Amino acid sequence: MKKLLFFPFLVFTVQLLAQSKENERFTLGFFSGAETQSLGLQPLDTREPEKAAVQPGKLGFGASVGFLGRKHLGRGLYFQPALALSLVENQVHFQTEGVQTFRFMDAELPMHLVVTNWRRDDFPLRGCILLGGRMAWNFAPSSPELLNLTPERFALDLGLGAELKAGRWRIQPAFIYSHGMNNLHRINHARYDQVVGKVVRDKLSLRISVWSTGK
Repeated sequence: MKKLLFFPFLVFTVQLLAQSKENERFTLGFFSGAETQSLGLQPLDTREPEKAAVQPGKLGFGASVGFLGRKHLGRGLYFQPALALSLVENQVHFQTEGVQTFRFMDAELPMHLVVTNWRRDDFPLRGCILLGGRMAWNFAPSSPELLNLTPERFALDLGLGAELKAGRWRIQPAFIYSHGMNNLHRINHARYDQVVGKVVRDKLSLRISVWSTGK
C-alpha cells in the first residue's frame, strides 16, 4: 500500500518538472550536496542510553545529487520541487554483534517554497529561506534479523541560503535541515525489537543548486 502511494507522487512530480516546456517561468536546474545524518534510537531496556543494548553511532556522512524545478508564484515566492538520489550510512552498536553499518540509498521528493527579497531582484546576492517537506524511499538492503527499518521516510524541511547572480545563471548554496516525522522501526520479529522503540532519521545538508533564467 505504501509503495502505491509513493509512485503516484513520483509521477506527479515528474509532470510538474515537465511543465517547463509549457511555461517559460518554470525553469529546470540541478544540484549536488554533502549530507550528515543522525539515527535516533529510543532505548526501552534502560533509562541510560549509554547502557542500552542498541546504541547509535556518530553522525553518518554522504552525498546527494538531483534535478530541481523552479516556478515563480509571486513577488519573492517560488515553488521548488526536486528529484534527488541520496547516499549515506550510519553505524549502530549492538550488544552482542558489535558495530553494524546501515546504508541508506534514498530516492527523495523534496517540495520547497523559497522566499527571497523581491525588492533586491537586481542585486547579485540575496538571501533566501526554504520551507517544505519531503518523501523518501530507501532502496538499500537493511539488517532485518537485528533491527528492521521501514524504507519510507517523511520529513519537514527548513533551509537558509543565498542566491547568487552570474549572468543568466543562478547559484543557490543552502543549508537544509530535514527533520524525520515518522517512526522507522517496523516490528517484525527482529532480534532487538523488544529493546528499541522509536527510530528516526534527521539530516543536515549543504546543497548547491544551479539553474538558468534563460535571459
